[in-house]
Amino acid sequence: GIAPILGTALIVLARRYELGDAKDHMDPLVAVLDSNFWLTTHVITITLGYSAGLLSAFLSAGFVLLCGLGLDRGDKDLRRALTRMVYGMLCLTLFLSLVGTVLGGIWANYSWGRFWGWDPKENGALLIVLWTLAILHARLGGHIREWGIHLASIFTAIVVTFSWWHVNFLGVGLHNYGFTAGKNTIWALYACMAVVMVFGFIAMAVEKERRRLAPDAS
Repeated sequence: GIAPILGTALIVLARRYELGDAKDHMDPLVAVLDSNFWLTTHVITITLGYSAGLLSAFLSAGFVLLCGLGLDRGDKDLRRALTRMVYGMLCLTLFLSLVGTVLGGIWANYSWGRFWGWDPKENGALLIVLWTLAILHARLGGHIREWGIHLASIFTAIVVTFSWWHVNFLGVGLHNYGFTAGKNTIWALYACMAVVMVFGFIAMAVEKERRRLAPDAS
């Protein structure tokens, strides 16, 4: 009857599975959303860190436009206040991004069985940490000053945008969310930040030249 046919079919399927997978068991499902505590703390912390990085970039863009267009009217207190705010936001970005990345590693260890796997999203988080660390190190070492920290802060927006959203479009990695909407917005943000940075470099050069010529003019 039908029993021999079904039995033969099952044997064929089992044989094909053995040849294709070479295992005598089925692996358990990957518990991607296990350990909700670590997932929640990771997402909240890393999001706050990325947001702080974007905020520092927007504040620096405001500084560049104000000073480059002469809207600050030579107000040193305003410039000093903006610089301190940006420096503080960069410190916050580094702290939250570092803590958020570590929390993400703990969650990944619970969910995927490894703390770090060089996933594109993980590499992006590491890139933000290293970039902000480089800015703060350069500032403390005296390698960059007022204009330098603001221009570097503006570039932080590009780093954060790439690490936060752009890696999703690569289509690889465990953090691939499978959506492609918003590409134009990302490219527009890149373009805007690049234009502001170029304007900032020009404004910085003009201001330095004015300061150099000021004693001669007097």
